[in-house]
Amino acid sequence: MIEDILGLGCDILEVERLENLLRKGRESFIKRVLTTTEIAEYERRADKSAIRGTLYIATRYCAKEAFAKAMGTGVGEHFSFQDLSVLNQGSGQPILVYSEKLMLWLESKRAFAHVSISDEQNYAMSTVILYSKTIS
Repeated sequence: MIEDILGLGCDILEVERLENLLRKGRESFIKRVLTTTEIAEYERRADKSAIRGTLYIATRYCAKEAFAKAMGTGVGEHFSFQDLSVLNQGSGQPILVYSEKLMLWLESKRAFAHVSISDEQNYAMSTVILYSKTIS
């Protein structure tokens, strides 16, 4: 099996910039960027700590932007924010969960993706690698 790198995307966000966006329209921004599953997790985290909730939104936004950059298309051409959920396994490892539409696109490219996310008090970032597996 040979793995070919199809794309690599990275995104970083200053948390203060996100906080300014949320002040202008928290609910509409959250509904545009987060899936229903992500919203439930955001609410759970935000109930415990406002900053943890904000960082959750920031890391999910960064991961989706990084995914779009790895695709080489940006958000909107092959997927919307609602086509991709960034969830966590029990171990805390982030995983990508795709809508049917996005899954079909990935399958057409024989593509797989891995995501890494990180945050600090002032910044959130994510990197996504998009790769294909072919049989030799």
